[in-house]
Amino acid sequence: MNTALHRSRSLWAIVAAICVLVAGCRSGAEADGITVTVTGQATTSTAPGTTDSATTTDTLPEPAGDFEVVPCGETEALICEAYELIRRHYVDPVEDADLVAGALEALATSEVPEGDGIDVCPLPSDEFVEVCEMIDGSGFDATAAEETAIAGMTFLALDPNSGYFDAETLELVEEEQSGQIEGIGALVATMEEGSEETNVCQIISDTCRLRIVSTIEGGPARAAGLQEGDEFLAVDGEPIEGLSVDEVTSRVRGPAGTQVELTMLRDGEEFTITITRAAVQVPVVESEMVGDVAYLRLNVFTDNADEQLRRELEDLLAGNPTTIVLDLRDNPGGLLETAVNVTSEFLDEGLVVTTESPESVTPYPVRGDGVATDPDLEVFVVVNRGSASASEVVAGALADAGRATIVGEATFGKNTVQQRFPLSNGGALKLTIARWLTPAGHDFGGTGITPDVEKDLTDVTDPAEVVDRVVG
Repeated sequence: MNTALHRSRSLWAIVAAICVLVAGCRSGAEADGITVTVTGQATTSTAPGTTDSATTTDTLPEPAGDFEVVPCGETEALICEAYELIRRHYVDPVEDADLVAGALEALATSEVPEGDGIDVCPLPSDEFVEVCEMIDGSGFDATAAEETAIAGMTFLALDPNSGYFDAETLELVEEEQSGQIEGIGALVATMEEGSEETNVCQIISDTCRLRIVSTIEGGPARAAGLQEGDEFLAVDGEPIEGLSVDEVTSRVRGPAGTQVELTMLRDGEEFTITITRAAVQVPVVESEMVGDVAYLRLNVFTDNADEQLRRELEDLLAGNPTTIVLDLRDNPGGLLETAVNVTSEFLDEGLVVTTESPESVTPYPVRGDGVATDPDLEVFVVVNRGSASASEVVAGALADAGRATIVGEATFGKNTVQQRFPLSNGGALKLTIARWLTPAGHDFGGTGITPDVEKDLTDVTDPAEVVDRVVG
């Protein structure tokens, strides 16, 4: 993929879900919404209650450029696919003028490769002729410019949780959700000068630094001696300043057995280290018996997190615990189905969550085969500001059912549901398609879930100490 195009897309923060080298984001600052996925080819039907103005216009606009304008209904084009998906599935009404403004801003401020402009302009609606005029008049590469325009339509005209993934970035996202990827085995986050929050910046600069949060046990980074707080300066001799987190991620990752040279900064001293990449299993679930308390920490809702949690839970239950502590601190969420399955381990009936979209209301019931549904088994759920989306679904459902005591800090307040839609170029759109409510109808968007017992557990990581502070 062209590096300049890669950088132009990164300006629109396509890396919100890729803030680590080998794992899903762990900071609530850029917590992703609940995600569901679909397979197959993207649809191109028009949303109920909307019209495809390009296909119903009697007279097409006269372009200020040497190209032909063609309605989307008469041609296949990526921008037409993206437009129809937005019109059909996005949770809120959106004006074509706003989509066009987003596309134009992205084209104006991005490093788009040069080319021959366009010969044919596919029009989702008349307003989009401005996009074609800019692409042609600027002499952009048509394919790269179309992707940049789509990135602008999604990142700038829609909510922050919607976006465009090219094929390469989509592969990284899907790899993270699998729970096992190939890289160095380090969790990372950006730190903006003057801010205590992580991952509030995405482009590496003098004030936005990329640092290691932790290394994964058994991974190459830990074996090589990398530590929490080590700062990235260069990858294979190339400085990372000016790059986005996803660009650094893609450069550090690679096939198992290959090498990567990293220049790092520790305590003011630079050093260079060569690491051999390996397949690394993301530590999705951590568990431990602390006396008669079963402690589980769930770090992210990957597509196999529910299976891992169930196995760990079954092992812990063999020790006849009286209490379960489910630690969801700094868990930014993930897949909706995983959240439903995790919640179902503790409830024998009822609802987990309800999603509401412009077209439908969808209830998600408890699965009915949970292994920890005994009401005599006391449950505590630990949360903080970094607990978002799927974490809030679990906490909200268990709180509404009276099944758990929520302990910690108010959660992030992310109440949206995203769905990925495949595109014909191998990429995908991620669109916010619904908002969710707890079983009792509570909407915690923007405010978060208020714990039953407020406790400051900042920097408390030892399971025994967590249990003592929560249960004791």
